[in-house]
Amino acid sequence: MSYKILIADDNSDAFEYLQDVLKDDNDEFRIIKTAKNNIYSTSLEHNPDIILVNVESLSRHGIESIMSLKQDKLTHGIPVLLITEYSPRTNFDRIFEYGIVDFIKKPYSKDELLMRIEAAESRREFQHDIYKEHELLRELSIVAKKTATGVAILSGDGIIEWVNEGFEKMYGYDLEEFKEKFEASIFNKDYNPKLANAISKCKEGADSFVYENKWETSEGNPIWVHTTLTPVYNEQDIIIKYIAIESNVTAIKEAEERLEAKNESLLTLTEHLENSNVLLEKQREEIEIQKEFITEQKKKSDELLLNILPFETAEQLKKKGFAKSKQYKMVSILFTDFKDFSKLTGVMESQELINELNVYIQKFDELIEGHYIEKIKTIGDAYMCAGGLPLRNKSNPIDITLAGLEIQKFMNDYAKEKKINGETAWELRLGIHTGEVIAGVIGKKKFAYDIWGDAVNKASRMEQSGEVGKVNVSGDTYEYIKEYFDCTHRGKVEVKNNIELDMYFVNRLKPEFSEDKEGVIPNAEFRKLLSKY
Repeated sequence: MSYKILIADDNSDAFEYLQDVLKDDNDEFRIIKTAKNNIYSTSLEHNPDIILVNVESLSRHGIESIMSLKQDKLTHGIPVLLITEYSPRTNFDRIFEYGIVDFIKKPYSKDELLMRIEAAESRREFQHDIYKEHELLRELSIVAKKTATGVAILSGDGIIEWVNEGFEKMYGYDLEEFKEKFEASIFNKDYNPKLANAISKCKEGADSFVYENKWETSEGNPIWVHTTLTPVYNEQDIIIKYIAIESNVTAIKEAEERLEAKNESLLTLTEHLENSNVLLEKQREEIEIQKEFITEQKKKSDELLLNILPFETAEQLKKKGFAKSKQYKMVSILFTDFKDFSKLTGVMESQELINELNVYIQKFDELIEGHYIEKIKTIGDAYMCAGGLPLRNKSNPIDITLAGLEIQKFMNDYAKEKKINGETAWELRLGIHTGEVIAGVIGKKKFAYDIWGDAVNKASRMEQSGEVGKVNVSGDTYEYIKEYFDCTHRGKVEVKNNIELDMYFVNRLKPEFSEDKEGVIPNAEFRKLLSKY
């Protein structure tokens, strides 16, 4: 199969590297180079099969060009892959928001590139869901056709596509008559600011927006229309339709106007009502102050939510009020626990104990951050984290084993400092297991992201059956890492409920994969191998 590849690279390094990777297959590949701010225009001209974007091109102009690409019907289906170096964890959530579907790490091989391209091609099948959205809208239009309430469907570009019979009766125009008379001005923000504001709010993320407008029917009669505007999104979270549900509320508005007239008459007769107005104004000011306070508190709560939950889960909770749990086939779980911690609580002051524990926990958080590992929770002095979620990957057994070695190295180095100062050094057991889990949020109060499954129990048993200063892994984890790490087989070790589990001590990275003498820091050769996962 022949591929047409568009690569966005301002300094030509990524372009030359791609040419070198594909130099033996010139007949199969056609490579087109463009600048980061020309991705969209070049794609329209050449219609490539795949687009590669160098990570250095993710500036404002590059992002705008990619987002323009995804908003055009002619180009939105072209997969975009990000070329990135091996580095600490990238904010993949934001990357995917821009329209990038996958990433590939340098250095990469031809086989890996083909694998990524084929994976991106397969994602095009999800475009079928867009057609399902159209089918759903068609079904909704059938249901809405006979309702007495007015219903109108607008395109994402602001074109009226369909109205039901209730809409035509309300205004006295059929669709073509209404479009001929009003479509040129109805979307003009100066002529119809309420609709323009409603569309703007929907684009900012509102689930729907409600407003009222005064209109005139074909017979010249004034009517008040109550409108609920609801956006419809495609799989790329782009608004493709607006549904307007409209009701004639003229009788209500006229009653309100009559009541308002009576109120005004009464207000002129009594000073008491004038004083009431002053009081109401003060109350309004207090409400505004309260609104500002609530807005600030909401901002803080959102920031706190993102600090304790993965981005994807936090967004589901904010929009829907709940987050669906997900099943993961391969996740690696790490548990740690300090030896004789309960004894320390009896000899150290509470605040001193908490301060010292915080030093360890903060360091653990720092060490796992560069290995695609999600912190799950701390329970007392126990620490729990997992790799392979919420973003799935196949490298998580290796990632979490590297993190375990780094944690025990930190414990050893910190203990030496403590002993030099004549202080008591804490000791740590650490266990790892790889298996299947379910992850998500349960409950309505004080919720937290957590994982469940037999794999969690086995990971805890690995920690409980481990030894101080050692990285103890299960036989399942060993099968994933044995090619890269020097391990000592402990045999079958009996754990809770008289169950025997196969266990291994991970001593270090094998010398051919290690950059340091202790076998903790991976070398370039190992990073290259790891990039294939």
